[in-house]
Amino acid sequence: MSTRPTTIAHAVILLMFTLAAASCNTSIKPEPEIKGLVVFAVASDVGLGTARVPLNIQMLDGTRFDDAADRLEVTYTPPDSLDGQNSIAARLVDDLTWREWPVRSGVYTATMTFDVVGFWQVSVRATDDDLLPGRSGILVKSGTDAPDIGDTAPLSITKTTPPDGNLRAITSAPNPDPDLYAISFDDAVATGLPTVITFSTPAYCQSATCGPQTEVLSLLDDAYKGRANFIHVEIFDNPQEMLGAGDPSLAVESAVIFEWGFHTEPWTFVVDGSGTVVGRFEKFTTASEIEQSLVRALEGT
Repeated sequence: MSTRPTTIAHAVILLMFTLAAASCNTSIKPEPEIKGLVVFAVASDVGLGTARVPLNIQMLDGTRFDDAADRLEVTYTPPDSLDGQNSIAARLVDDLTWREWPVRSGVYTATMTFDVVGFWQVSVRATDDDLLPGRSGILVKSGTDAPDIGDTAPLSITKTTPPDGNLRAITSAPNPDPDLYAISFDDAVATGLPTVITFSTPAYCQSATCGPQTEVLSLLDDAYKGRANFIHVEIFDNPQEMLGAGDPSLAVESAVIFEWGFHTEPWTFVVDGSGTVVGRFEKFTTASEIEQSLVRALEGT
C-alpha cells in the first residue's frame, strides 16, 4: 500500500517536468527557412563564340520559378586569367527569355558570348526578392563537337519513307508525319532551300520532349510548306525492332548521329540554302525560336 503515494508523486513530478519542457520549447523560434535559387545550365556542347544556353531555374526547395525573366539578373564570368589575377568582370545577359514547354513547364534561354576556353560560372539572382543567388557552370571548349553556327552541315543521307510506306521502320513517333521523311538531308540542301532538321527519338527520349519537338517540326512544315525542307531523323537505327520487342536495350544508334557529333537529345538545326548552319538548338526548342532562324535564312540575312 505504501508504494501507491510514491508512484503518484513520481507521476506528478514527471508531469511538471514535461510541462516545463513544453513551456521552454514554445519559446524557441524555429530556424528560418533558407530561400534561394538553383540553376542548371543545360548546354553540353559549347565552344568559343556566341551560344544559346538553356537555363533551368528553380527554388532551393524544388518548386518552380517560371516565367519571371523580368525579375532575374543573369551574369556569366570567365575563368581566372592565366597570370593569376582575379576573374574578369561578370558579363550581363540582356536577352533572358522564358520558353514554355509542353512538358516539364519550360526553361529560360540566354545568349552568351565566350572568348576564353575553360569553366565559366553563371550566376542568377532575383532583383526584387530576398533570395540567395543560384550558380551553375558551363564548360567552354575551343570548338564544338556538333556543327556550330557558321559551320557547313554534314551532307548526311537520312532515311526516307520506305517503298512499302512503313514509317514505323524509320521512326519511333507514334503518329509519324510523312512530310518529315520525304527527302534525304543531302538532297534537301541540293534544292537550295533552307532546311530544318531535328534529331529525336519520340518513344525513348530521356527528357520526354522528343515527341513534342517532332510535332513542332510538323507545325513548321505546315506553315512553310514549299519554302523550306523539314526533316526528322530518328536517333536509333532500329525503332521497329525495339518497339516490337518492348526492349530498348536492343537500340542501335543511327550512323548519322556520329556524323553530326552530338551526345544528347533532342537537337534541331536550321541550315540555309547553301548548307551553312544558321540555327543550333540543344534540348526542346519552341516553334518561335526555330522560326526566327528560319526567317533569317529565307530572307538571306
